[in-house]
Amino acid sequence: AARPARRAARKPTAPLPDGETAFSPWTPKGGLERKALDSLDDPRAARTVRRVLTAGIRAEGPVHRDRLVRIAAGAFGLSRVSEARRDALLRLLPDGVLDGDFAWPESLDRAAWTGFRRQAASADRPLEHVAPEEVGNAMAALCRAAGELAEDELFVRTAEVFGHRRRTPSLAPLLQAALTRALDAGRLVRSESGLLLAA
Repeated sequence: AARPARRAARKPTAPLPDGETAFSPWTPKGGLERKALDSLDDPRAARTVRRVLTAGIRAEGPVHRDRLVRIAAGAFGLSRVSEARRDALLRLLPDGVLDGDFAWPESLDRAAWTGFRRQAASADRPLEHVAPEEVGNAMAALCRAAGELAEDELFVRTAEVFGHRRRTPSLAPLLQAALTRALDAGRLVRSESGLLLAA
């Protein structure tokens, strides 16, 4: 006789930190004609490509420009994107959307934004493709939930939020840059003892 399936004991779920949502990767509809990418001087082709890029920013913004272009180009059947093509595609974006390496939704108030997106695996989105503001938002939420955290512990927990099981040397400068930005923006403060607290 078949044994009844054992039901896994459900762990009580801790409340999510303020601002946390799950990262949902953007998958545009494919099947678009590749020739649109090769004729960006044609207004109709440019409009089509711009629509796809804008959909990507709405779905994943702030999104790293390389990730945005790679996924958008994939919708047109292109798997590799040269630097020249990347730049041509980015020129289609409206002014002000691109800030450094990241494209931001026009509707998002960057100064007031406290959101961050937890992901199960670092392969979903490597840390260098996460905006430093988003990493800083995660740091502030973690400090708020814990009360205060030592820098090292904060870095370990922040790396986990973005799918990194262990902290590798390549993550340190990215985490440090995000922390510096969060401190400069007044999202975090460092106590006299060196512990970090949410402002």
